[in-house]
Amino acid sequence: VPHTLSREARSLMAADISVRLPIRAPQSDLRTLEDLESEGIETTRVTETVSMASSGSHIPVLISVKGADLKRYPFYGALKLDPASTQLDDKSVAVSDDLLLRLGIDLGDSIRVGRSELRVAARVASEPDRMTTGFTLGPRVLFTREGLAGTGIITDISRVTERVLLKLPENQDLPALRARLESAFGKRANITDYTQTNPSLTRALDRSTRFLSMVSLIALIVGGLGDGATMQSHLRQKMTNIAFMKCVGGRAGQITGIYVAQAVMIGILGG
Repeated sequence: VPHTLSREARSLMAADISVRLPIRAPQSDLRTLEDLESEGIETTRVTETVSMASSGSHIPVLISVKGADLKRYPFYGALKLDPASTQLDDKSVAVSDDLLLRLGIDLGDSIRVGRSELRVAARVASEPDRMTTGFTLGPRVLFTREGLAGTGIITDISRVTERVLLKLPENQDLPALRARLESAFGKRANITDYTQTNPSLTRALDRSTRFLSMVSLIALIVGGLGDGATMQSHLRQKMTNIAFMKCVGGRAGQITGIYVAQAVMIGILGG
């Protein structure tokens, strides 16, 4: 697993470096991004928040909103939509399958988010960075940045997460750039680069590995207890045979050897 994460790190992040901000990017941050662009570093922003979507008379559904510049996002990996030829604009969105089911709609129908009526143009088949975005509260709705701005749900007081994705030129010094970003954004940003294989994902996989190891150990203990109970029941049924063998001259060592061999065979089969 660590080797796979390391090999696919760029695709899992969709970038070389990800800067996660728990607020809407202020003008000072935008100027920092402009400076990076002037040095040949490609940047794009992904805005994530939650809102409500409705369609007709159906009860509104809590949704996980994602807005991105689809001409640049993602830098690595692939965003797959169905139909694959779909081109989103400011009046259309792509949604996950569960939203179609919950609202009882099909591709081509409309949903309302904020003050906008938007056409459902495609479903989201896969996102390269979905595993690294953490827990989401509802079905995914993917917007263009223009479409998201038109809904009016993003304001200066909105609860949003802004991810700045950076793609570095070949000769860029990654540690030096990371130190520069940490200096510019300070403690308010969570900065991750592809060499870290995404800390949150790695922690989750480590916890899963420990959990599965514990389950395996418990299964081994339960299996051992089952083998012991099976052998005990077997010996109780054979008490008459053991008594007969003793009567006809069987030695204790011989009898013990016979049933130890049987116990080993049961243990091997149980294992």
